[in-house]
Amino acid sequence: MRLTMILGLLILAGCDSPSPTMRGALTRRVEVGGSLFSVHILGDRAEAIRLSPETGRRARGVMARGFAAIERASGCTIVPGSFDGDPALMRARVACDGKG
Repeated sequence: MRLTMILGLLILAGCDSPSPTMRGALTRRVEVGGSLFSVHILGDRAEAIRLSPETGRRARGVMARGFAAIERASGCTIVPGSFDGDPALMRARVACDGKG
């Protein structure tokens, strides 16, 4: 039983890890509209991993909340046309100097 719990926790911890291309990124947890995200920022790239369960009506708007989470965590704006992904993992380029 104990081993199962430990393995389960290790697997869940892996869900919060950045993708291999984001290794070494600054990581911040951000809550937007009740959704919790782990946002990884490396240079002009960012990715947001949704940590909170979202189902039914609650799942609507997750992408918009992820967009806001990236901007809030980075303190930068998302470069137009660079935001993509799905409700679990979103990626974008960010511009911190006002330039895209």
